[in-house]
Amino acid sequence: MSRNVTSLSRSQARAVGVVASSRTLADAASALGVSERTLMRWQAEPAFANAVRGAARESARDASSALLAVQRRAVSVMAEAMSDDAPAVRLRAAGMVLDHGERALGVDVDERLDRVEQRLEEGSWPMHDASGGSTPLRSA
Repeated sequence: MSRNVTSLSRSQARAVGVVASSRTLADAASALGVSERTLMRWQAEPAFANAVRGAARESARDASSALLAVQRRAVSVMAEAMSDDAPAVRLRAAGMVLDHGERALGVDVDERLDRVEQRLEEGSWPMHDASGGSTPLRSA
């Protein structure tokens, strides 16, 4: 889950994954046996909201990893389709190659942004002073 789960109640900790993976708040409330209002109140709490975001990111990373695991086979299939006799099939395959390539780059950007945010939270993001040297955001 997330590093914030320790500050949550037992019910909230159980709800984190359900909320993160549900299509709607109503679906999550139904699955958990709580009201939507309860979930909305919990979502207003920073610890719960952060835990849900962390769980959603983790789920997205897991899905991305699973997709990457079969990526070579998919690329081979798309490459074969790009050689198909039918122009529509070739065009569709080429579009898929380009689309999926753009998405793969987006995952890298998300991971890099997560690292930057973590370093900012830790106060260890380097800043440059007038002399060109680096100084941390916060003094130790």
